[in-house]
Amino acid sequence: MSPFNKVILMGRISRNVELKSVNNGTSLVELGVAVNDRRKSADGNWEEDVHFIDVTFWGKRAEVIAQYLSKGDPILLEGRLKQNRWEANGKNHSRISVHGEQFSFVGTRQHGSEVILEPTEIERSGTARQGLTIPDDDIPF
Repeated sequence: MSPFNKVILMGRISRNVELKSVNNGTSLVELGVAVNDRRKSADGNWEEDVHFIDVTFWGKRAEVIAQYLSKGDPILLEGRLKQNRWEANGKNHSRISVHGEQFSFVGTRQHGSEVILEPTEIERSGTARQGLTIPDDDIPF
């Protein structure tokens, strides 16, 4: 059996998006993604748990995320699990995060009195299609 490491998550960005650059000029964005988990408890009531997951994107995808997404926006992403290990104060520590490989915009965002339809995918080149702006008076609900 060959190893397989793939994660697919859909959630909301849980903290401000900040574009960083490492020493060689490569772009980096570290996201917190909140993913809800709904389950039925032993007494039959529905309970909701929220899991906060750290995700890192690199390069052009990081730049597009920083340009188009912010805290609270939904995101669908693919990546792989990565475990970081280190020692501090004589204790061993580890942290599991997701190394993001692909993402898609999900749904719509509202800014002021306009609804902005987000691009639906990032093409392999990492470029986004432009969104459309629709004034409130054209929305039928």
